[in-house]
Amino acid sequence: MSDSLHDRITDQFSYRGERADIWRGFDFLLDTESFLNMGYSPWYLPYVLGSSQRRLAIKIATELKPRLVDTEETQLLDVGCGRGGPTIELAEELNVPALGVDLVPFNIATARTNATTHGIGAKFLVGDATGLPIATNTVDVCTAVDSLVYIPDKPAAFEELARVLKSGGVLAISDLLMSDSVGTAEADAVTDFAEAWDMPPLSTVEQYLTDLEHAGVTIDTVQDITANSIGRFQKWTRLYLFFEMHIEGVVERLLSHWGMDRQAVSEQIRHAHRALPHLRHLLVTATRR
Repeated sequence: MSDSLHDRITDQFSYRGERADIWRGFDFLLDTESFLNMGYSPWYLPYVLGSSQRRLAIKIATELKPRLVDTEETQLLDVGCGRGGPTIELAEELNVPALGVDLVPFNIATARTNATTHGIGAKFLVGDATGLPIATNTVDVCTAVDSLVYIPDKPAAFEELARVLKSGGVLAISDLLMSDSVGTAEADAVTDFAEAWDMPPLSTVEQYLTDLEHAGVTIDTVQDITANSIGRFQKWTRLYLFFEMHIEGVVERLLSHWGMDRQAVSEQIRHAHRALPHLRHLLVTATRR
């Protein structure tokens, strides 16, 4: 990861710089003190009812449970753990000790506080997904909940996940990807979105799954959960842009009152709204060969 991208990601999630303002807005709607992932909501639940982000962690735990016959000595690693919410939920749901690793020191400090508050003995370390501070062949279960989208070198990250997993170990990844069948204009919209949100270029679904298998794992299941996350999020971007167009002054004053830069927030939301129809949110499980 380049120093520039590293710094931008760190600033964004440490509430520094204008691109962190969008997360201040999310703080009013989502449980971003603990979770930074896209979330998951079944059709019958509003996205902001309860914690959609927590629901994604629980869904991943539900997918993993049948794979873990004996959890007494199971070790779980959550890569890109953010502020610890997914790690804590996975540790609770699976009843296993867990270690979370994240690039951003602010996130790790927050995750440690959250674990203490929840009375969970999960541990957290600062680290890079392409150079994990974990010994080879030591992890039984590895997860990455919407975190690898910030990693430019996906093959290197996949190889690290495979390296730390034991043979037969289980991997569960949720991630944001670009649809395979997009034209030039659509691909440009996705590129602009990634840049506006301090992400590297997004992989296509086909390339992502190919790179994952080349790392030494066998893909077991691929679930497209787009309708339960991105599809729900589009309603909010549409609503924001409607209000901005018709009551711009009110939006300006409201965001200014909250200490947010309307221009920066609106730019990110506009790029997201244009790109969302061309994105896919996948949940993939795999086994280390």
